[in-house]
Amino acid sequence: MSLSDDYNITMYEEKDTRRPRYALYALIIIVILLLILILFLYLIRSPLIFRSGASSSTVSVPTAQPGSVPSLSLDNSYVFASPLRAKVGGEQIRVTVFILNDRGLGMAGKTVSVGGGDTLQVTSIQPITDSQGRATFDIASNSAPGVYIIQASVDSVNLTQKATITFD
Repeated sequence: MSLSDDYNITMYEEKDTRRPRYALYALIIIVILLLILILFLYLIRSPLIFRSGASSSTVSVPTAQPGSVPSLSLDNSYVFASPLRAKVGGEQIRVTVFILNDRGLGMAGKTVSVGGGDTLQVTSIQPITDSQGRATFDIASNSAPGVYIIQASVDSVNLTQKATITFD
């Protein structure tokens, strides 16, 4: 037996001792990753984590305490226009007004009015708010291009927010 034979035997023995270690490390990593995946899936399906009150059927709306009635909030209410730009002479812009109380909930039965000046035609689609506090209007301009600020009011009080629309 020569020195080179001893070296080859030594190299062969080192390779044999390393292979089981790498296999063990790989197995440990795979088990850890599987445990992390199982934990992640459990957390997603858990009812206590990632719960959305909007989509849950068991969420109840808080009732008002005796003597405390939710009041109209001009700061929570808002005006939404879509699209923001339309052509003069036929295209309309849909304006939706949301009337919300101080808790951020919609107020039903409120009469909303929208003003856009003398040059705009405002068509009331639903001027009285529904259960979500939504009132809807269509606005058109037959002859006057320009940029207009749309002001909404409820119970003769102007909302804080306004919408800016453009007719070309």
